[in-house]
Amino acid sequence: MDMQRRDTLKTVGGIGIASLLGLGASGSAAANQHGQSRNPGRVGQYSGSRTLVPPDLAGFDHVLTYIADGEPDPEWDGGPAGAEYFHRDILGRTDEEILERRNEAIDFHYERYGVEFPKAESHDELFDVVDSIGDIDATLSPGMLDPARGYTAYVVSGRGMPNNYGDGTTNTDPQATGHVRDATFGARFNEETEVGGEYAEQFGDDYPDDIVVPEGASLPWGEYSIRMGDNEEPINITFFPQHPVIIQGAAPSAFNCGLHHEKWGEGQVHGTTGGTMAPGIRNVLTFPPSLD
Repeated sequence: MDMQRRDTLKTVGGIGIASLLGLGASGSAAANQHGQSRNPGRVGQYSGSRTLVPPDLAGFDHVLTYIADGEPDPEWDGGPAGAEYFHRDILGRTDEEILERRNEAIDFHYERYGVEFPKAESHDELFDVVDSIGDIDATLSPGMLDPARGYTAYVVSGRGMPNNYGDGTTNTDPQATGHVRDATFGARFNEETEVGGEYAEQFGDDYPDDIVVPEGASLPWGEYSIRMGDNEEPINITFFPQHPVIIQGAAPSAFNCGLHHEKWGEGQVHGTTGGTMAPGIRNVLTFPPSLD
């Protein structure tokens, strides 16, 4: 396999639109009245070092926003070594637990998009980069997003998140509260491809152009782990692509991923990333996916 095809997906896992929300006391009170006082005489000014929003922001059970605006570290090894650090050191998983997560990702890629990868059968294969089998040419690449990108959850509804940021960057300290650790067992297409699986069955007849993706399109299946301080467990969220993600050219690319949290249930993230025009990451996550 050549080096280009071994490129890992270390920037794919976290991608999206985000806007930083900061409400003062009067702003939160108005929101909790469920529209009974839609036009306060004056909107309160932000007066603290934390981002405070109501727990039922916009009517959702949970809302989070991520922002990343930092320069990549040229020495960061975000491929298999980064994925191993995420699963072993950050989440403290056993080999059996890691094997289960890897194979869960492989099952998803096949069922949703018809991309088949060989299952890992031993603990020596937990973080291997492997090529697909079958008609679709793709590569599975474990990886982790570079902490120097500054990926941070500045809003978690109902919580007071600290406003951590650096000199000209968002928060790049992976041990600071709010930092988003982001890792994937993601896949990358090695040539223009007509995908299959449930996605083709769902959209192939009405949107035939949407099931043909260019070389380099990706499927970012992975996990977010949000650092919540020394005395609290992290918030861990699984994400999985609802469509192939295409990042190319100057303009940023938009995407949707489904989400799952052990207690919150199903959600969705809308995001943008990539492109020289807007190289940062912006994400908005909601649980449930919509208010319908």
